[in-house]
Amino acid sequence: MNFNNQMFNPQYVNQQYYNSIRAEIEKYNYEQNKEVINAVKAMHDLCEAVKKLDGQHQQTAFYACLAQMAKEMNW
Repeated sequence: MNFNNQMFNPQYVNQQYYNSIRAEIEKYNYEQNKEVINAVKAMHDLCEAVKKLDGQHQQTAFYACLAQMAKEMNW
């Protein structure tokens, strides 16, 4: 008997419960991936805004954004 048959034998596992857990995990992963895409879009928008600044102000914006990121992430 292989591992999967031992661990997930339908004779012993409630298939509905197992499927509901898988659905929750898939939903969670979908939502997380969606948030990653939103973060990347926000970074793109930030980069577009910073391109309009001169070099000195780009550097100031970079450090200010880095400080804000550190604050938000409790670094």
